[in-house]
Amino acid sequence: MKDINILITGIGGAGFGEQILKALKMSDLNLFIIGTDITDICFNKRNVNKFLVIPSAYDESYNKVIKELINSYDIKAIFPGSEPELQYFSNNIEEFKDIYVGINSNELIKLCSNKFSTYEKLSQLGLSVPKYEKINTIDDCKKIDYFPVILKPNTNSGGSAHIYISFDMEELKMFSGYMLKHGIDIIAQEYIGDSNNEYTIGVSSDKNGNILGSIILKRIINNGLSTNKRAKLNDINIVISSGISQGEFIFNDNIKEQAENIAKKIDSRGPINIQGRVVDGKLLIFEINPRLSGTTSLRAMVGYNEPANMIKQNILHENVIYNYNNGVVLRSIVENVDMDKSV
Repeated sequence: MKDINILITGIGGAGFGEQILKALKMSDLNLFIIGTDITDICFNKRNVNKFLVIPSAYDESYNKVIKELINSYDIKAIFPGSEPELQYFSNNIEEFKDIYVGINSNELIKLCSNKFSTYEKLSQLGLSVPKYEKINTIDDCKKIDYFPVILKPNTNSGGSAHIYISFDMEELKMFSGYMLKHGIDIIAQEYIGDSNNEYTIGVSSDKNGNILGSIILKRIINNGLSTNKRAKLNDINIVISSGISQGEFIFNDNIKEQAENIAKKIDSRGPINIQGRVVDGKLLIFEINPRLSGTTSLRAMVGYNEPANMIKQNILHENVIYNYNNGVVLRSIVENVDMDKSV
């Protein structure tokens, strides 16, 4: 069978581009993978059939470069692997209508890029979210009467950068002042539940909004961000994830039903990731990422290979069953030496 030529952008670092690449390397598909990044200092450049350094998605030449790649390599599918490139392809999807692009709808991507707008929409739909407040000035802190409270970027968020826990008004104003000083768009969110009941749930939908499958990761947060000896309330450790996702893949009909209901209500038309905690049986949503996950390769390890399934359905037109096995998947750091160049 002839190889399918695909493009994965943003394969450097430890983002979701790398995760998509790892998952597809585990698949049984015959692929010729073109991988790109904005720098040659890229761990994964030897893990693709062809590696290329290309401009940032913010660069005015990006559009021309991508179209030249498509023509030169007869690319059949594109998987954006960084947030800026996800936004680029979402905003310019009509220019790529003859190629399969593995993303959700432009409307949902725009909505979920703003946490406050997402919380407002979810609340309007009758879905459960923690208490929240937009912090535009220090005076907005006075609206908050619930502690602990988490401060985090409302837009342009990534990993666990600029996330702080405040236990009282003094800390809230201090952290808010610091973030505002550095131009960070702030959302405040009530700290709820405990870290033993935190989940990342992937829900896969087709371009018509039909649910194809879902997968539940019960997170193990032994690498979390806490504050100090005060980081304990009513015998519950106050901790938030460091952004390194690992844990146990489980089956839970209650969580599955709630997550798939969320996907339907927000009209998901592709992959989404729902992050939240379960409190009294109810899934309270922290955020929704309308893209392939930072746990994509972990899911593939237990049989839920979402990017491979997307290629099989949309390019090979095969019927695919989305299922998985339970199991604990842990992460570690792998070093790589590039003997061909020095930095």
